[in-house]
Amino acid sequence: MTEAAPAPTAAKPRAPRVALWDHARLVLILLVVVGHSISTIRTDSSFAYGLYAWIYLFHMPGMIVLSGVFSKPDTSPKVVAGTVRLVGTWLLFEVIWVGIRALAGATAISQNFLVVPAWTLWFLVTLVTMRILLPYIARLRHPLIFSIALALLAGFTPEIGTAFSVSRTLVFLPFFVAGWLAKDRGWLDGEWFHRPTVSLKAGAWAALAAAAAVFVAFPNMRNVWRIDHWIVWRDSYAQLLDGPLWRVLLEGSAIRFGLLAVAAILTFAVLVVVPRREGKLTVWGARTLYVYLLHAPIIYFARESGLIDWFGSFGVPGVLALIVCALGLTALLSSGLVAKVFRPVIEPSFGWTMARG
Repeated sequence: MTEAAPAPTAAKPRAPRVALWDHARLVLILLVVVGHSISTIRTDSSFAYGLYAWIYLFHMPGMIVLSGVFSKPDTSPKVVAGTVRLVGTWLLFEVIWVGIRALAGATAISQNFLVVPAWTLWFLVTLVTMRILLPYIARLRHPLIFSIALALLAGFTPEIGTAFSVSRTLVFLPFFVAGWLAKDRGWLDGEWFHRPTVSLKAGAWAALAAAAAVFVAFPNMRNVWRIDHWIVWRDSYAQLLDGPLWRVLLEGSAIRFGLLAVAAILTFAVLVVVPRREGKLTVWGARTLYVYLLHAPIIYFARESGLIDWFGSFGVPGVLALIVCALGLTALLSSGLVAKVFRPVIEPSFGWTMARG
């Protein structure tokens, strides 16, 4: 008598998407597109400079926090497959960028090809590196303090630079770890976060407004302190400050720590104020990687053709027009049609690289 085969187990249902996180992704990716649209004309006016600096204070820290929320410190086949897919997407887009630069008449392949990620592709390299590091960081007693220390130490030498996005990886690591800790330890599971009170929302809006008010109150900041150089989060203190080395390291560490704290506050503020209820645009938040990877070539050609400079020549109205264009571009690239057409490129299948069994 043969033993009966075990009954097949039902597949584990996928956890439902939470509108809060999709809305946060959508808001932050919109800010990414706006920031990239005005970055080359940010010094043309105090409005453009203030808007750029306000956005860059927290938009990428926020994206990194969300990446941490949905990362796990394990090496299960699913986690490894997701990381491998990111590597594949990065390599594929590096090749695509060779063609993009060639079409624009720029140097197609430099001696730093792959070593220094093409423009926005640093985010993929940073995310892959953080996912690889997370199982080790998770074993530390105080992972957040450790990651903050690394972020501050990253500014001590210019040798930690853009190669494989090492500098940004270290500087952004506290946000990734904070996102993972928030999910892992249930810091944001309470009603206070998922149904924030009016007073908490008011405080969050006040924090965002206060940060913007600083740039309104000091319209000539770009002539006094180039904060925009600090909040690209990649340069060493010696590249940002002058003076004796000991003072540069101390002042640089203090300034970076302060900016990290401001970025954390503003990121939390965004998470508080985004809508909790699902709406018509919620699904767009699930397609932010499409927007992130596809908007860059469009803006690149707009820069190279002089179109963005032409908008910038109109001052504030031109900047406002670019914001409207960024809104339209984000909406277009978030559409279901774009996702269907570009899915093989944005989310390629690399299942053949995984061991069976």
